[in-house]
Amino acid sequence: MYRLAELTKTQRTRLGWAMMIVGTLLLAGAVIWIHFSSLPRTIFVDGVETPLVVEYFNWIPRAWYWKALGYLGAFAASQLLIAGAAIAWVIGQKMTWSLAAFAAFLAWIELVIIFGIVPSEWLNLSQTDLDWSPQKIALTIPPWLMLGNEVSLSFAALKDSVSGAYHVVMLGAAIVFAYQIQHLNKPRKTVEKPTPVSPYGRPLIKGGG
Repeated sequence: MYRLAELTKTQRTRLGWAMMIVGTLLLAGAVIWIHFSSLPRTIFVDGVETPLVVEYFNWIPRAWYWKALGYLGAFAASQLLIAGAAIAWVIGQKMTWSLAAFAAFLAWIELVIIFGIVPSEWLNLSQTDLDWSPQKIALTIPPWLMLGNEVSLSFAALKDSVSGAYHVVMLGAAIVFAYQIQHLNKPRKTVEKPTPVSPYGRPLIKGGG
């Protein structure tokens, strides 16, 4: 945070625009990757299973984990875009009503992505590609831990547990970030070194003579 505040206006502008350009390119590539990695490997043509060949983008592998990699790329791109816009146009600027509205708009987009889009896409991935349904058992707790009762945890419960843990972690991260950003324009704390003292109690001066 302190290093961002110490950058000049030109440096912040260049850094912000570079992050937004990289984020835009990464987002475009991630969208294409997600779309084509979601396609099936084979299709049925006249009752015959035939490999699905796509022009230009047939080199993109197709599986749920490749699709998840595309989701991670899209999330990273969104963070680059938002952070770049904040660095280029918000940080270090004199706050006005219009700038405050723009900063609030960026914060709203970030909250929508973190607490809306990401959990929604996780649920879509787990329910469709991974097929984490209530009928599938993820693990069974040993009966001796449950007083002789057999207790099983379904993949649906595991899916919801992952979603709940994600919300708790991201909420804590948002609180920490909101606290740290308050110190953005404050000067960095420096620790002054004590002046060396001679055996007679007088301060020593370097380079005397």
